[in-house]
Amino acid sequence: MKFFNYLQIAIMVIIVVGCEQKSSKNDDIANEQTVEKIYQIEEHSSNITNKNIEDKFLITNNSVGNFKVGGSWQNFAKKDYNYKYFQGYGTCTDACCDGGFALGNNLNINEYGWAENPEITIGALIFKSSDSFGDEIERNKYKNNKDVFYISSDNCSGWYWKDKISYLVIYSEKFKTKEGIGVGTTLEEVEEKYGKLHFYVGWIEEDDNALQVVLKSYPNISLILDIDDYKGNWENISLLEYKNTLKVSDFKKGTKVKRLILKGEN
Repeated sequence: MKFFNYLQIAIMVIIVVGCEQKSSKNDDIANEQTVEKIYQIEEHSSNITNKNIEDKFLITNNSVGNFKVGGSWQNFAKKDYNYKYFQGYGTCTDACCDGGFALGNNLNINEYGWAENPEITIGALIFKSSDSFGDEIERNKYKNNKDVFYISSDNCSGWYWKDKISYLVIYSEKFKTKEGIGVGTTLEEVEEKYGKLHFYVGWIEEDDNALQVVLKSYPNISLILDIDDYKGNWENISLLEYKNTLKVSDFKKGTKVKRLILKGEN
């Protein structure tokens, strides 16, 4: 009888120990699975963060980071980029300047009222062209509308939306296309990525953005070059003669893109 009792006790001990070992093993498996899930979550979060950072500085055919042509920009400038901004001009051609905003972290305003060292210029969407530039009546016509502002230059003037994008000018090297093209990219690198380049020459004497490279892959983007990088006499450049005949070899070796202009969908 005692033997039987001892046997029962031994069996119970074996069962308890086995259960504890099984429980311990299950705990180990559960812990491993938990750790693996944590790694997966961390990796997923890291991928999302990296993607967000990439998107923040990605140039597409109708957007620069979080700034999209036709959309608003003020909330993005403040929250996503911590940019300061200055209300004034966008671009000028033949003493006609449109309304715009200079964005950046190190803006300086010069004696002529232009912002220096911008990272991006927002070309403001026009609200209404003035019938007579410089006229006080026109200047005060929509002064009670807090969503618009007035800009006047020698040859034109008008009212513009404060928070709507017409076009963007990119000065910062942070922003790139998915192929890595942006400010500071050499012509040789652009040609290597996209093949033979198409050059466009505008009014050199009056337009700072007259010398451009246009890409088939990005029809709304113009790569702006410095005329001083042209090897020949820039005064002889003619729109009709050079529209399709300029080559990379016509420019100094290592010529870099000075800025980009994004005009949005045509």
